[in-house]
Amino acid sequence: MTAETLNFTTLKNASLRLLSKLYPMAKRGLYRFHGGVFPRYNKSMSLRHPLKPVYIPKTLVLPLQQHVGVVTEAQVQVGDRVLKNQLLADTEKGLAAPIHAPTSGTITAIEDRVLPHASGLNGQCLVIETDGQDESIDNALQVDGSRPQTPDELKALVHRAGIVGMGGAGFPTFAKIPSQRGQIQYLLINGAECEPFITCDDVLMQTQPENIIQGALMVAEALGVEQIICGIEDNKAQAIQAMQKAANGTNGTDVQIETVATVYPMGSQVQLTQELTGVELPANTHAVDAGILMMNVATFAAIHDAVTHGNPLISRLVTVSGEGLQDPFNIEALLGSSFEELAQLAQPKHPLDYPLIQGGPMMGIAMKSNQVPVIKTTNCILANPPQPMEEALPCIRCGECMDACPVNLLPQQMYWHSRSHEFDKVEKLKVFDCIECGCCSFVCPSQIPLVQYYRFAKSEIKKIKQEEQAAELAKQRHEFKLARLEREKQERDARLKAKKEAVKKKAAAEQAEANTSSASVAKKPASAAAAAQAAARARQKSAEKDSGTAPKLSAREKAIAAAKKRTEAAEKQAESQSAEPKKKSDSKPDPKAAAMAAAKKRAAAKAAAQNSTNSTSDSASKPEAQTDSQPSAADKRKAAMEAAQKRAQAKKANEPKPKTETADAPKDTPKSADGQAPIQDKRQAAMAVAKKRAQAKQKAQAAGPQETEQAENPVTETPKNDTTETPDAKRKAAMAAAKAKAAARAAQKRQADNANNTSDSATHQTDKDGH
Repeated sequence: MTAETLNFTTLKNASLRLLSKLYPMAKRGLYRFHGGVFPRYNKSMSLRHPLKPVYIPKTLVLPLQQHVGVVTEAQVQVGDRVLKNQLLADTEKGLAAPIHAPTSGTITAIEDRVLPHASGLNGQCLVIETDGQDESIDNALQVDGSRPQTPDELKALVHRAGIVGMGGAGFPTFAKIPSQRGQIQYLLINGAECEPFITCDDVLMQTQPENIIQGALMVAEALGVEQIICGIEDNKAQAIQAMQKAANGTNGTDVQIETVATVYPMGSQVQLTQELTGVELPANTHAVDAGILMMNVATFAAIHDAVTHGNPLISRLVTVSGEGLQDPFNIEALLGSSFEELAQLAQPKHPLDYPLIQGGPMMGIAMKSNQVPVIKTTNCILANPPQPMEEALPCIRCGECMDACPVNLLPQQMYWHSRSHEFDKVEKLKVFDCIECGCCSFVCPSQIPLVQYYRFAKSEIKKIKQEEQAAELAKQRHEFKLARLEREKQERDARLKAKKEAVKKKAAAEQAEANTSSASVAKKPASAAAAAQAAARARQKSAEKDSGTAPKLSAREKAIAAAKKRTEAAEKQAESQSAEPKKKSDSKPDPKAAAMAAAKKRAAAKAAAQNSTNSTSDSASKPEAQTDSQPSAADKRKAAMEAAQKRAQAKKANEPKPKTETADAPKDTPKSADGQAPIQDKRQAAMAVAKKRAQAKQKAQAAGPQETEQAENPVTETPKNDTTETPDAKRKAAMAAAKAKAAARAAQKRQADNANNTSDSATHQTDKDGH
């Protein structure tokens, strides 16, 4: 900055200060960011008293979560004696900062206690009963006094020391530090401390300026930063002087002490960055991404203590102030000290029956219990008795909240939509950019608690988003389940299909094997038949060759020749049969030989009749069994049998009569025109024989049991006076036996029908009697 620019800025600021006496809002021209307010600071209440030494209470309560991130896990058990600086809790499950013992004592309990949080919820806490000896572990972090040379070394040391952002945010410091050198352009020291009543940072800058500057230099050296800027409000003259003196003693790195206007909220990271560097950080971005790293003066002092002495963070400066206390002060308070116990040291004007506030009046939070402990982010315990609450009036649309907003939002519209639960519109108005500084509520003439509406809207929007995320997750899980079930179904179907195909293939293979085996088995008869046909063709060819020059006959001529040959053979057989009886009649027959010959002929005739009967069992038996149900078929069979009988009679008539012809032979049998007996069909002859046998059996049954037995065996007895037996007699005897058998079967059927009719009539009569 040139001399001319400095002179112009000085003259401008002086003019604005004079004008602000007439118009207070003219002070807004003294700084770069928009809005801001000028409350009563009341910082002199605690500054007029000296810094109190370390106070060791009888009981310390250390919450396992004193930072933004996950809860640490206790490394000690109830009954263990611990020393100062000893590690008590840590975790590697996520973002966290270890917790160390503030003093020596005994772990008396690990239980739930009320946390110093706006929710007022309980959380796991370590309870230490101090012994007053304050025995400590020297160089608990095991450092050698050398400064970290790389970002990773710095991050590891800061993490082991349990250092967090001590300006109020509570974010673990090691997570803010980048992992690469040269990424940070500006290293900013926040010494603004704009909140009313709070003076702990002012006192720290007055008492430990070298520690703050050296801590900043350690960080700058590890990260490769060449420019360090410290911003202090102009109402802290002693702190500015002390810090300037400490900065002048540094060599190499440029440390600038910048005086900024006293305006709330100058201590906010976004506003102080813009004031010191002129860079306005975009929404939803980290300052590290813009090449800027800012830490509180207390954080740099804790880093210096860890690097130099190996001491973890176990205490911090706390302002105990408020209008309800007679002697406000700043104290090096041990972590875990009770709010009420420290407030009692300031001599309350009235009993502390009202909630104490953690922080200042603008952004502070009233505690649910005054017994809550001091944690790493506690910078002030404020005891302001409650004032009469003024009823909120309707908004008059004055626009003061819009002018005071340091983030350039539209508080009035956000209030309307939050009150109407139109959270989507509130979100579009960038409600999450609100830093909840309270400037809008401070200037509202209608006393509307605007910040509470914005907090409510933020919490509801977060809840809605969580529900949407849960619903989306449930949807994804459901879709994944459906996809999994579908995939399993497809896999089952594929396995079943493959199994079916395997079964089909196996069956096809077995069938092919069976066909192959059957073909191989059937190949032999087929080959035999083919061989027979080939042999027949060979014989035919040889016969043709033997015949010499015989002409080839047609199929018709061959059929006629075959018929003639059969006729000649039949005539020769008939002549031989007729000549044989004559020879027997001329000679004196031997009775014994005749009987044996007759028996042989009867046996042969009987076997032939049985074979013909078996082959025509369907045609011979079905007409009798189905006479009632199928009369047309029976008539056809009867006609066929009569025709066969007539043909048999014609054959007998055509045959030559032997000399020993019996008297029972028919005399009027007609002969054929050519004097030759016709060739009878074997099947028709068998049917005729079966018909005669049936008739004979029927007559025998009607005559009596004795005659039936004789009719069934008509040829078993040899006539005494007859020594010879003609073919006609044989036929008659066979027909008689067949008739007898048929008659016996008919009689049995009639008897069964009569029995059935009798039972039916009895049943019918029984039914009538029942009715």
